[in-house]
Order: sequence, then C-alpha cells, then structure tokens
Amino acid sequence: MKKTVRELADLVGGKIIGSPDTVIVDVKSAEKASSEDITFATGIYAEHLDQIQAGAVLAEEDLSRGQGTLIVVPDARRAFGQIVSLFHPPVKISAGVHATAVIGKNVKMGQDVSVMAYAVVEDDAVIGDRTVIYPHTYIGRGVRIGEDSEIYPGAVIHDHCILGSRVVLRSHAVIGGQGFGFSTDEKGRHTHIEQIGNVVLEDDVEIGAGSAVDNGTMDSTLVRRGTKIDNLVHLGHNVEVGEDCFLIAQTGVAGSTKIGNQCILAGQTGVNGHISIADHVVLGGKSGVVGNIKEPGVYVGYPARPRGEWGRMEVLMGRLPELLKKIRKLEKQIGDFPVKHPPSE
Repeated sequence: MKKTVRELADLVGGKIIGSPDTVIVDVKSAEKASSEDITFATGIYAEHLDQIQAGAVLAEEDLSRGQGTLIVVPDARRAFGQIVSLFHPPVKISAGVHATAVIGKNVKMGQDVSVMAYAVVEDDAVIGDRTVIYPHTYIGRGVRIGEDSEIYPGAVIHDHCILGSRVVLRSHAVIGGQGFGFSTDEKGRHTHIEQIGNVVLEDDVEIGAGSAVDNGTMDSTLVRRGTKIDNLVHLGHNVEVGEDCFLIAQTGVAGSTKIGNQCILAGQTGVNGHISIADHVVLGGKSGVVGNIKEPGVYVGYPARPRGEWGRMEVLMGRLPELLKKIRKLEKQIGDFPVKHPPSE
C-alpha cells in the first residue's frame, strides 16, 4: 500500500508542515523508520527529532527541523494507531462454526459469529453479532457475550458471566473462576465455601493473557466500561473497578475492594481487600495500598503515600548514615559533660 502524506493527514485530521506529496509505504518505530515510513515523536523522541529518518513524523506541536515532513495532530499516539490499522488491517475471520467445536443446547448466536476449532460453548450461552471465539476456548453455561468481542485461544469464561460488546480476552485469561473463600476450624483446617456469584465485564473492557478475575461470593465482580487490564493481573472476588482504568502487569487486588474511574495501577501494585480508592488515582510500580485512598493524586511506595511525601522520606532515608554519625558524635560529647545531680532533700 502507498499513501501520500496529504492522504494520511486527511485521515487523522492533521496539519502538514513540509511536503504533502511524500509517499509513505509503511509504519515503523522512530529508531527503524526510513524515508518511506511514517512514525510518531512524543516525549524523548520529540527532543531528538533531527535524528529520525522517517519520511513523515506525527507530532503534537510544530517541531520544525528544517527538513523532512511533519503531520501535527492533537494526539500523536492515537493518530499513529489509526495509520497502523490502515497499513496493517486486522485479519478477516470467516464466520461459522468449525466442525470440531462443541456447542451445547439452546445456544443463541448472532449474525456472523465465528467459533473456531475445539472451542466449547455450553448450554444456554448467548453470543452477539460478529464475535470471534478462537480455538480451545471454554464458554460456560448461561454466559452472555455482546457484539464484536474477541475470545482468544485458551481463555475460559465460567458459568453465568456477562461480557459486554467489544470485550477482548487474551489467551488463557480466566473469567469467573472460584473466588478464594474458606472457613478455618479450630484445628486450622480450611474448607472451601462455594462462591456462587459471577463476573460482569462491561463494554470495551480488555483482559490480558493469563489474568484472572474471580467470581463474586454472592453477587458480581465488576469491571466497568473501557478499563484495560494487562497480562498476569488478579482481581479477587467482589472487586469493583471503575471506568477507563489501566491495571498493569502483575497487579493484584484483594477481595471486595472498590477502585474509582480513570485510575492507573502500575506494574506489581498490591491492593489490600475491603478498601476503596478514589477516582483519578495513580499508583506507582510496586506500590502497596493498605488503606483507603480518598483523594486523587499520585501515590507510591509501601505503604503507598502521596508522591511528594514519599520523596521527602526517601531523601531522609538516604541521609540516615550521615545523621547516625552526628547522633553518635553528640552522644559522645554529652557523655563527657559532668552530670550535676539536684541536691538531696
């Protein structure tokens, strides 16, 4: 495929600085792009624009370098995504049910659904239009899946879970597995308590490879619209996650915790159970949340605290050896002073 810069600018609604007739044949990273490629420059890449050899660069401001061509857009990453989809459109999946798929009783499928080899769809499941069920997946009894969703190989959706439209489950994601609920007797022996709730994933939710969202004890574990969950994330039973959140790899959220809208939990964040986190909270990598977070902001460390407070404490921690020497010196000096005792009565 070949497109001129003018055609690409029209696609993304951008302003051209340079040659509109430059021909682009592919998309590449800033490091690998050549004169026939387009890339984007934000952050550190924008600072080194003169080193980028691409035929055109998407940028969020006029970074004119006297050579090459820019397309200025409000959001360079989003625009680049549109152009990636143009040059590398998704593979078209043929509709239909493969001969080796196992389909239960009273299953309802919308138009142009694809169920691939060795998938299992249990009784009373409902699958919306244009949804794709990849090989070796399991769809439990009474599961409902909306339109245009994608269930990748090895993913499991347990009984009675509900998925909205445009939901994506990456390979080996497990939705609605048994929540971690036990009773312990006086001898310390554990007995599993059946968790009879389900999981609800609203529209436009994505669950990464190997991630697990446990079913609720009695009600629903809930992930709201637009939230994106990375690989190897675990949500315990009865967790509620708000809209448009990011939960990054190896994050764990214990049971019955509520997370607000537009929160970011960076990699390996751990969150205690039965607490709440406000909207617009960002948790730095490896943070540990042990109590409620009531105000928006950036929190880091263990236990997680506001970034400014954490930074001041880290500076003090770095000075501890110096402060210890001073304290010992003062103790020695004080020890050399004669001690005056008060007169006895």
